[in-house]
Amino acid sequence: MNRKQRRQARKQAGGRQAAAAWAPPPADAVAGALMQHAAGSSPVAPAGDAQAELRIAVGHLEAKHPRAAEAHLRAALDARPDDPVAMQLLGVVAFELGRGDEALERLEQAVRLAPDYPEARHNLGLVLLAHGRPVDAVEHFRAALAMRPDYPQAQLNLGNAQLAAADFAAAQEAYEAVLAADPGSAEALMNLANVLRERGRHEAALARYDQIVELRPELAEAHLNRGTCLGDLGRHREAVTAHQRAAALAPDDAEVIVALREAMSRRIPGWHLKMLADAPRNQAFARALERQVRPGMTVLDIGTGSGLLAMMAARAGAAHVYAVEAVPELAEAAREIVAANGYRDQITVLDGRSTELTPGDALPERVDLVVAEVFDAGLLGEGALNTLGHAAQRLLKPDGLMIPAAADVYAMLVALPRWRAVHPLADVAGFDLSAFNRFRNPQADQAIDLAREPHAALSAPFHVARFDFRRPPPPERRRTLEVTASAVGEAHAVAYWFELHLDDEITLSTAPGGDLDHWQQAVQFFDQGRNVVPGDLVPLVVGHSNARIFFEL
Repeated sequence: MNRKQRRQARKQAGGRQAAAAWAPPPADAVAGALMQHAAGSSPVAPAGDAQAELRIAVGHLEAKHPRAAEAHLRAALDARPDDPVAMQLLGVVAFELGRGDEALERLEQAVRLAPDYPEARHNLGLVLLAHGRPVDAVEHFRAALAMRPDYPQAQLNLGNAQLAAADFAAAQEAYEAVLAADPGSAEALMNLANVLRERGRHEAALARYDQIVELRPELAEAHLNRGTCLGDLGRHREAVTAHQRAAALAPDDAEVIVALREAMSRRIPGWHLKMLADAPRNQAFARALERQVRPGMTVLDIGTGSGLLAMMAARAGAAHVYAVEAVPELAEAAREIVAANGYRDQITVLDGRSTELTPGDALPERVDLVVAEVFDAGLLGEGALNTLGHAAQRLLKPDGLMIPAAADVYAMLVALPRWRAVHPLADVAGFDLSAFNRFRNPQADQAIDLAREPHAALSAPFHVARFDFRRPPPPERRRTLEVTASAVGEAHAVAYWFELHLDDEITLSTAPGGDLDHWQQAVQFFDQGRNVVPGDLVPLVVGHSNARIFFEL
């Protein structure tokens, strides 16, 4: 089979499958052919000698010259039209040369000529599998095994066909039968691992992939499938390493490269690239750094990601910038970016979390300025208070600067009728789905773009809290505000946003309708709404933890 056909023949659901192989013809059809080929001779069959033509064809097939084999197989069939061996080999050759329909016709004819010919049954099963007919393929693999119970290729491909037919339990049984006879079969181990993964038994699948990698460390497919399984288990760092090994072994394999890129993408939040494209955000941070950085300063960039803010600080004149990044793949990319932009000597990228840094170790001393962009739509969801509080107390000089310096949070009561159907869940399409609410955290916020979401503002914006990042406040469990309603409606939720004060002049606002691209607003729904009219005073309990701001009626 050519590469495209081979991939089609082994396509399945759980991972890339081990390669299927054509069954050879019976031994008596091969006798002498390999010796002739090894001797380098170019045999010529006597005219009309079907057996001699067949032997020569087999020699060409063993030498992987299907086109040369085809002429001799046709000559053999001209001399003996009902020869099932020549017929089924011509079917194999037709498939190798990309003529799938002809291959199917030839192999079906070979089975009609010799119903008890296990190799013909097996090879017909392979072609049927490649034609997307796995159930029919199962029938022929079973028939081949009934004739020859010790037929490992047929047993392996029976499992492949059952896997393609989504009969996962039967496929697992078939692969385990292969392994019972040959515990070191990498093909059976691979496909068993794939089917275990498809059945949701990821730990068991990983154990099999580990076996294959130990048995066949040079097999790119083993590392590829192992990496995918690790990703399923949420072990994304290990998944990247496995995919990198696969890519090193198969650098030109598009499937392997795409899998590596996918694994790498899981190591960063989905909004990261959008954040980098947010021009107003970038311009504001650049201006703040240009205003605050002085010659001779040292700067710490927390959560450097691509290294963008670190390079801005270096460009603004910092003597040295330490850029810390917790995700190793991002840290490595940041090093490349820093070097490519000419800042290798001015910026040091550190692996790890800023909260694990100690002055005098990887960080030589306390720094003059800390810059960080560690905020989600709800301000606190990325651990900003802990991160910036630690930096202010442990990593920043007493008279040092912090960008951003502070944030103010604002909110308003809103009606969100479209979202209200699922916050909390009740009637959906005429069905009571309220039991599903056990999976809903009533204090969790969600990002929302109020400028695009149908809503009604039921109060004017009101101030919720101020956070000084040099002196982050302790968690605040409960505080009551009285919010004045400004419109008629049912208050379903609180929508809120923040103003991020980079310094005393430059502020970024995530308010609805602003210029920022990657930050939206946050929304938190009440378990039960409240009907209001203008002038109503609505008591609202607010508070915050280190991870979120919360609201309750």
